[in-house]
Amino acid sequence: MQSRKSEKGRQAAKTLCEELKTLIEDKWQKHDEGWRKVPSLNLHVITEDTIDKNCFYTLSVAIIVQGYKVIDIGSLRYSYGGDTMIVTSVEIPTSFRIEGACKEEPFISVSLKLDPQLLSELMEKMPDSLPTCDSEPNAFCVAKPSAEIVNAFERLIRLSDNPQHMQMLLPSVLREIHYYALTDGQCANLRALCIQDMPNQRIARVVQWIKEHYKEPLRIQTLAEMSFMAPSTFHAHFKAVTSQSPLQYQKRLRLHEARRLMLYQNYSATAAAFEVGYQSVQQFCREYKRLFGKSPARDIAV
Repeated sequence: MQSRKSEKGRQAAKTLCEELKTLIEDKWQKHDEGWRKVPSLNLHVITEDTIDKNCFYTLSVAIIVQGYKVIDIGSLRYSYGGDTMIVTSVEIPTSFRIEGACKEEPFISVSLKLDPQLLSELMEKMPDSLPTCDSEPNAFCVAKPSAEIVNAFERLIRLSDNPQHMQMLLPSVLREIHYYALTDGQCANLRALCIQDMPNQRIARVVQWIKEHYKEPLRIQTLAEMSFMAPSTFHAHFKAVTSQSPLQYQKRLRLHEARRLMLYQNYSATAAAFEVGYQSVQQFCREYKRLFGKSPARDIAV
């Protein structure tokens, strides 16, 4: 009986994903960008293959309604297609590619940045019977979306069509999406983030500190003390959550910021390297090419 109910729910979610796809495609074809009025909401329609793109995934929930994507996080690789939900609990650097996208059948997704304060407020009211994870949950979760959260995303997008409705209903729909993500049995990573003094929450605090102090030299002992862990325990927990070491995480932050400075603020490679904390321009150029596939000079010249 339970499996029949579960299958019925999956079919409902698939049907709603098709409706969500149609809605996003319609807005894209009509160049309707009214959805940008909704805070922290993003719609993505990509019409060509994307190879080895680097970016940071933030605390968010996303639903992929069409297409195929491969993503690398540290040594882990994930691949997924349409009718998939992605929940990220800690900001993490990634490398990804999109395959098989074209104008006739583009890659289509919708995402929402999550509010950590709202998640914590909801978590305080949750029953203790929520599913937990035996092992330490990774910050990145690939799951199947429920019919409820897909429906909530569709209503969120449609709110932008009516300013009066958006003013009155936006907080409740955002709260719904946070609730459905938090209570989904597949998303232990999000719940672990919200439980006071759990390892995931401590690592999330350290990640935030690294983001704010990425230019400074990292000392594992200091980070471990901030998380109230022994250095070896801290290192293991950090890698379990982010799929990389603290030094690797800092390096990605520095390189992404250096690239932004060169692209949008006309910094030279040398100036950008020193600005983000490198002591050696040669080392910066080697690591930049390793991550982005081109030297700084060639990358910025494109």
